[in-house]
Amino acid sequence: MIDTGVLWTFFLLWLVIVPTPGANSLMVTHTALSRPAAHVALAILGNVIGVLLLGSAALLGWGALLDTFPWLRIAVHALGGAYLIYFGSRLLQRSVHPPARKVIPADIVAHTEPLKAIGLGLVTALSNAQAILFITSIFAVSGVLTAGLPTGLAVLATIAACNASYLGLLGWMFQREGVRNGYQRFRRWFEAAIGVLFVLFGGRLIWRELARL
Repeated sequence: MIDTGVLWTFFLLWLVIVPTPGANSLMVTHTALSRPAAHVALAILGNVIGVLLLGSAALLGWGALLDTFPWLRIAVHALGGAYLIYFGSRLLQRSVHPPARKVIPADIVAHTEPLKAIGLGLVTALSNAQAILFITSIFAVSGVLTAGLPTGLAVLATIAACNASYLGLLGWMFQREGVRNGYQRFRRWFEAAIGVLFVLFGGRLIWRELARL
């Protein structure tokens, strides 16, 4: 049976956590400003899948595994931070030297762009491997870790619903015509600012891990 008390406690905690600014919300914001609505939805789908994988890892005890093997924790965090820095650096480069437009066959675009959108959302979520430790702590505080499998599955469903709702609202806001028109006028500045934030997120991820050594 699902422990409704534990589920309700977790839900209230997660409602506070979800709107916290981070790489996921930044990714959705950039995608909403620069891509069609379908790509935004796919990016959110990929991101929610990634967050569910992190939540499942927390339920399975991967947080303890990362604490037991510091080299594994360092490697995972370094890779995640490096990806965020790489993505941010690409945006910075584009803001300084906009890429030349290439003519690509429509059928290739139709197949590759949706996959890129899902991949971007998925990798952005998984890049923050430290989230496993954070989610584990939230699970412990709310009693999820000792509540049984049905409650754990209900918690994962809650995570998916909350994250999809928040990111969907964020994507909808930045898809508005006025916002997108403003973005197009100052695109280079926006991409530079978003690129810097991604680099800072990645650098902080690596720095916090190195500080633990």
